Amino acid sequence: MNAIISKGDRTAHVQLPVGRKQLSGALSYLGANHTADYDLKYNEENKDGLKVSLECFGVVENAIAKALPVGLRFNTLNDALTLMDNLPYQNRREVENTIKVDGLESFEQFNKMLVDAYPQSVTTKYYCPLTIQVHSRDSYGDIDEDGYEEDAEFAARHEDLIRQKMLEYNASDEVNMAEYFHGNNGVSEKLRSAEWDFERRNGELYGCITVLTAGPLTEDEEQDLKDWISGQNSDGLGEGFEQQEIYFDGTRYGGFMYVSLWNYGDDYYIDNETEFEDRLANQGMTMGGM
Repeated sequence: MNAIISKGDRTAHVQLPVGRKQLSGALSYLGANHTADYDLKYNEENKDGLKVSLECFGVVENAIAKALPVGLRFNTLNDALTLMDNLPYQNRREVENTIKVDGLESFEQFNKMLVDAYPQSVTTKYYCPLTIQVHSRDSYGDIDEDGYEEDAEFAARHEDLIRQKMLEYNASDEVNMAEYFHGNNGVSEKLRSAEWDFERRNGELYGCITVLTAGPLTEDEEQDLKDWISGQNSDGLGEGFEQQEIYFDGTRYGGFMYVSLWNYGDDYYIDNETEFEDRLANQGMTMGGM
């Protein structure tokens, strides 16, 4: 579906749903630099002489357009189409088939169909071990180039510093990490966000990736998601983060550490919450039996 925005004898075409930057470009072309999306109304000229009409393709789009009241705010329509665009494939097909068979009586009915079809969001945490490389200074201020490895308890003592460095590292990139996912179509349709952080458990610090999905993942989908997280930890976000120097005062003359969310070992893992709880429980049993 395309929106045709006109002013006088000039028109701009944008494909819906449209982002703010693209819409601003279209409005700028029409000389309406100070017009916001909420000022635009469907099939009704606004105070700036702007009017929005629709170019529709197929039964579903024509049914939606027919159900729209004159004067409907453009951003209200755009939000609904964004919601429809973000539906998982099967859910969207069900909405489209319903519209094809039964038609639409109103925009309110269309909006309710979308809300009802949207699966309940599911938040899942995934955990991974950390590798800590420490480089200390001697009394002359020289850095130990070889460094030495520390454990997750050491990392936990510096949790705030490590988290702050991750926040600083991500501050320059406002892109949702979920947009970097490529692979299983089922995951692509459900994945809404992925946020890298850290979590302390039993006095030790672990990498913690919080994922938001539209509905639960299948077993195969979750495995593909885990593989993607592992890839990000080794060659993507994690590769860049592990090159960040994190300064601390934990040694006599101070020093810095590198924190990696990945390692080459056979014991490396990406666990969901249930798997991670089982791992911690087994570790406790092993330590208790020693």
